[in-house]
Amino acid sequence: MRKEFYPNREYNSKRRTKYFVLFAVLVGIFALMDTWMISEKFYVGLFLNVFIVLLIVLTPNVLKTNPVKREPIVKIGDKDITVFDKKIAVSAIKRVKVTVYLGRVGNMVEDREFLEKTAASRPPEGMMGSVEIDYTDKKDTGAYAVVEDVVEALAESALKDGCNYELGYSLGREYRKNSYPLGEYLAEYKLDKTSTPEIEKSKIKQLI
Repeated sequence: MRKEFYPNREYNSKRRTKYFVLFAVLVGIFALMDTWMISEKFYVGLFLNVFIVLLIVLTPNVLKTNPVKREPIVKIGDKDITVFDKKIAVSAIKRVKVTVYLGRVGNMVEDREFLEKTAASRPPEGMMGSVEIDYTDKKDTGAYAVVEDVVEALAESALKDGCNYELGYSLGREYRKNSYPLGEYLAEYKLDKTSTPEIEKSKIKQLI
């Protein structure tokens, strides 16, 4: 049976908006620069427009990696894990790293205390975050996606073949590695999923 994980549409929509706002600002700045350089006959400077071309080239990938449709982007099966269009054999996976995205709760001191407390507590379920998979392949060596229920994604992948796995928490520029016994959590998760049809969403403050 395959377990599917979905993008957070609100989060991805905001990331898309930020990208296109930046794109529009840069286009405006470069248009003014081009006008000045042409008026001054400084044609060599026009090569700077390559940055706009680069943004245009990157746009399809930005849209792909920040989807807003309710379609699974990570699929975990018994023998493979699919991230977007990359199908990775479980036997090729070297590490699965998950980072839970947390939102601010107060000032810098309060945020740090919240981050450290969360990292030392039982991993919260129903949270959004990133999944990074390192694997051995002739063409690629890694895959990345931001999904909902990211801790569950870690648990599902870790239960497959005993691959190396990591869990951490990010809040702004701060990062803390999980200090709760993951083996204990995985054992509880394995029992819970056989008796509970749907996991209750966490009440922990999260970045959206």
